[in-house]
Amino acid sequence: MLSSFTLADNIIGFIVDGPYDDVAVERIQTQVKEKLEVFDKLNLYIEDTVNADISLKTVVKSVPFKLKTGNRFDRVAVVTDRKWLQVASNIEKLFFSAEIRIFSSQQRLEAIQWISH
Repeated sequence: MLSSFTLADNIIGFIVDGPYDDVAVERIQTQVKEKLEVFDKLNLYIEDTVNADISLKTVVKSVPFKLKTGNRFDRVAVVTDRKWLQVASNIEKLFFSAEIRIFSSQQRLEAIQWISH
């Protein structure tokens, strides 16, 4: 399951609590595109839960979209306890102008506060 929410007009958030598959990726990309039609820059919050089923293959599939839109983000908060996703997010920092911070699930509120300012 993929839940989305808005913290402010230019902030979009997603919580992955189930399969992170092509359908979930498409939903995220569609919602991001819609927001980018209205705002020049966005802040993004993305969190996975213990029930999330995320594969490296699906994460890699989303790279072209990230490269295309990456310069349109100010801040990206990644909330995960998965070490390999933390490493992947740290690698992405090298390719994007957005400020990307990684938070553990225990730091969820800190991530929300950071992404909101």
